[in-house]
Amino acid sequence: MTHRWPAGFILAAALALSACGLGVSEHADDPNYKAGHSAGCWTATSRVPGDPSTITRDEEAYRTIEAYRAGWNAGYNACRIRDDSGGAGMGGMPDSSSRGTGVR
Repeated sequence: MTHRWPAGFILAAALALSACGLGVSEHADDPNYKAGHSAGCWTATSRVPGDPSTITRDEEAYRTIEAYRAGWNAGYNACRIRDDSGGAGMGGMPDSSSRGTGVR
């Protein structure tokens, strides 16, 4: 007797297995990714709302190095504190266009 799997089950299983790879960056071993991740996480846990000088980010690297940008975004999102509504605990990222590099 041959057992046939329902198409919905096969699709659900395929989606579940494909999600296993999410969250692992192709840049994970790159030192730029690691530096960006550290800066993003530091920013998420220590920035003061309304004070852009408390954001730690190398703006030049963020603009030009994909691995740094991916790491910064991943670090910020992994470490930010969420409020009960599911948004960023301190109201999202402020615009960075008028700041310096943020490197200290």
